[in-house]
Amino acid sequence: MDSAHRSPRRSSISSTTTINKRSSVGSIFAKLGLRSSSPKQSPPVAPTQHHPTSIPSTVYEDEDEAMKPPLISEDFKRYELLTEFVNLRNPRHCPLGVYVMPSSDSLNVLYGVVFVHKGYYRSGVFKFRMFIPDTYPDNPPAVTFLTDMFHPLVDSQGNVSLSQQFPTWRPHQDYLFHVLHYIKNMFKRNVLEKLVDRHCYNKEAYRLFRNDAPVFRKLSQQCAQLAITETYLYDHFPINNMIRFSPLSEPKFDELKSVIFKSTTSPPDPETLP
Repeated sequence: MDSAHRSPRRSSISSTTTINKRSSVGSIFAKLGLRSSSPKQSPPVAPTQHHPTSIPSTVYEDEDEAMKPPLISEDFKRYELLTEFVNLRNPRHCPLGVYVMPSSDSLNVLYGVVFVHKGYYRSGVFKFRMFIPDTYPDNPPAVTFLTDMFHPLVDSQGNVSLSQQFPTWRPHQDYLFHVLHYIKNMFKRNVLEKLVDRHCYNKEAYRLFRNDAPVFRKLSQQCAQLAITETYLYDHFPINNMIRFSPLSEPKFDELKSVIFKSTTSPPDPETLP
């Protein structure tokens, strides 16, 4: 065993000290700082260490306060949220056909739009708002469509039911991009077929999908066509929504299409790179 684990050696102290008779007892006591009145001196005793039986009140005034986990600062929460926003630029995070942007006055509000190309809601362009609570990521975001929606998961106010996909929200395992993927997938047939009644806000839409597919198809298509009318598409509501649509002339459309096509087929110009 190394010296760090050896028991400390005790000093050997004799119980009686023999003093040379030729020496002056008084002078020896004086040198040792002892009283000359005592003919014998007891061996020194190590001072007793008194261990406190309780933590002083100055350390923890309240046991409950001591047991509480440290609060996460607002700056750290803001940093986490900004990190998620940056990660949405990753193609594997933000689903194809979904575009999002923070509101002009708050990081806790995201505005988005989802383009649907196939299925019951084909050609639809649906605007939505995602509210991120201050308690995120401990609690999930809330999603509301800004366009009129006929869908089993959406109520008359546009609120989206997320409970089937996220029955229990798992902080730091479920993220905003998971919710965005569900928003995109909720228009797909395979997701609609797996819906359960208790998770659906619009019971009539759910019933029609199960029992009267032709009527459901007709109403869902009406919903999609209504979403791309000028009244809904060019409406800048609410004011802090930075995703806005505006009319585009055919010449301008062809110009932009040409630029996009060149950017996807040609290597980038080194002089234009940052």
